[in-house]
Amino acid sequence: MRTTAVKRLAIPSTVILGIACTFFLCVIIISRSAIHSRQKYFNQDTLTYGRPSVEDTTFDWKNRRPDTKPMGPLRESDTVVAMRIPLVRLDGWPTEFPENLTQYRQQVLDTEWATDEEKHVAEIAPWVWHHRGEADILQSLAMSSDPVVAAGAQRDMARRKILPNYEERVNASFVVLIRNREMDEFRATMRQLEDRFNGKYHYPYLFLNDEPFTDEFMQTISASTTSNVTFALIPREHWSVPEFIDDTRALAARQQMAANNVIYGGSLSYRHMCRFNSGFFYKHPLLLSKDWYWRVEPGVDFYCDLDYDPFRYMEDHGKLYSFVIALKELELTIPSLWDHMLEYMLVNNITSDFMSYFVTESGGYNLCHFWSNFEIASLNWLRSPEYDSFFQALDRAGGFFMERWGDAPVHSLAAGMLLNYDQVHFFDDIGYKHADFAHCSDTIKCQCPKLESFDNSPGSCLPRYKSYKPSTWSPRDTKEAIRLVRDRKRFLISHEGANVAERRRWYDLFAGE
Repeated sequence: MRTTAVKRLAIPSTVILGIACTFFLCVIIISRSAIHSRQKYFNQDTLTYGRPSVEDTTFDWKNRRPDTKPMGPLRESDTVVAMRIPLVRLDGWPTEFPENLTQYRQQVLDTEWATDEEKHVAEIAPWVWHHRGEADILQSLAMSSDPVVAAGAQRDMARRKILPNYEERVNASFVVLIRNREMDEFRATMRQLEDRFNGKYHYPYLFLNDEPFTDEFMQTISASTTSNVTFALIPREHWSVPEFIDDTRALAARQQMAANNVIYGGSLSYRHMCRFNSGFFYKHPLLLSKDWYWRVEPGVDFYCDLDYDPFRYMEDHGKLYSFVIALKELELTIPSLWDHMLEYMLVNNITSDFMSYFVTESGGYNLCHFWSNFEIASLNWLRSPEYDSFFQALDRAGGFFMERWGDAPVHSLAAGMLLNYDQVHFFDDIGYKHADFAHCSDTIKCQCPKLESFDNSPGSCLPRYKSYKPSTWSPRDTKEAIRLVRDRKRFLISHEGANVAERRRWYDLFAGE
């Protein structure tokens, strides 16, 4: 048998050495590139973001150490073991203030300013704090052109169960008027709102208070969402009794309303709240750059999952105001509101196709209004000259303090007067409950508790809204309504009893008649 020998190829040792050096050089170059990209990922905004590591402590306040208590309201005893959430000043706002903030605020108020906005910014700046939520941070990193940065952020979002949102958001914000003591109530509301909707869209929150927010409030609320949150004070001008109101008469009005058992009839702070929501919240410096708002109150419930953006729906369909519950106002709180409303419409020659929804056959106000503790609406509409002129007229009439006008009938009547029917929207698919009043759709996306929906209750105005057919309301209709209201008032005066007459004289006195 013949054996064939295989001749080995002789490779010089210098060639082998060259190949080895080239290989190791490539490894070094690739490693340095990866390290550089990773550092770039971790050093965004001079903070540490990205995949968790020994050095990654940015979100430690979200991941409590084993020896800390479960997440809840931060008490002084907890702050020793709980890492603080970073709160910062807003870009473009003042950042340095004197030690005596009370004196500082008074000096600002005593100074002449070119615009109200400049004055309000300077006044409230010491009490404005902002927390940038991890959803906003990671979302921006996930859209980075650097693949390493983007991939790391996407892994972090998945690990933290933050849903990405690559749709263009509307220029909108949640607006929450709240007191420090309502923190726990709002945490429950916020949890529902995040689970049902905002966990997918990450819209920011703006919290407003007529008193400074406590550190406990800001820390706890910031820890309850992955979205951006801002805490701010209300300018004093927006939460005070105007000079044209007679304090003595206003006090007598509150005392009489309290004696008549009118709900919140004796409360001055409630009147401040109604006036602020009627004509000032949309002028807050932190909302001037926004187009839309969603009002949220502590203690309300949300029952339905939303797989679309209500802000986007409003903008795309030409809607300017929306609601979920429509009911009747307490007549004793607004005895002269309708008279002032008709007078304003007559003077300004108002024509509308939605006003008839609010009018009885005898020309009076049927008391229907959209409950404003939930509303999604256009801030540009509220800032319009037409709405502002209407509010200024009502404000000068004094009814926010001499009576107890609520922001719900004010917003509703403004919508009836200034908007068309098709610019107002009923969100049937937003399950909602405030106090004892609830609306919830019977769909698979809703988890409605065993409660009676207010939609078809005797005091509900929703059936009237659903059956309403737009019809033109003209200045001629306004004149006729004024005539009918005056005739009815004269008839009632001539037939009323002693007790009713005494109450009427009280209200006439407070209305300046």
